[in-house]
Amino acid sequence: MIRFGKKRGFTLYEFAIVVAITALLSTVLLHRLDSYRRAAEEVARRQTVAALRTALQAEATRALAQGQADRLAALAQQNPMRLLTRPPADYLGEFALSGQGNVARHGWVFDPRDKTLVYLRPERESFAAGKSKLPMFKVELTRNSGVAGAPVISLALNEVGLQGGRQ
Repeated sequence: MIRFGKKRGFTLYEFAIVVAITALLSTVLLHRLDSYRRAAEEVARRQTVAALRTALQAEATRALAQGQADRLAALAQQNPMRLLTRPPADYLGEFALSGQGNVARHGWVFDPRDKTLVYLRPERESFAAGKSKLPMFKVELTRNSGVAGAPVISLALNEVGLQGGRQ
């Protein structure tokens, strides 16, 4: 006589342990992926600043080569994103940041009131850290001493500080 044993599957306890381990590993993986996303966003922000600085220097050099040094003051007052052939994908446009709580996306914004370029961070990062600080950049005229001490006028995109975060 052949006896078959009782078929046995996972118990509810074993299943709960598998689910808990899977949830823990998923949480660790998602946290790691989020840090990679933030790092990639930071690199993209830095690349945009570098591209803006290069375009600004090229335009300033062009103006000086054409003997139009007075054009530098006008360039310092305009939106530096206009110097790029194509603005970055996260450029949101020009608007006053007094209503920044209404901005749903993250990216670059040019504030025409004080002529600053501000990088808005994602809302989830603002809430995680309390009030986030937003990096602000401004095109400024610079005066350096050149050959034989003669002043050289140029433009620079400088970080002018941090603006208070969204509320």
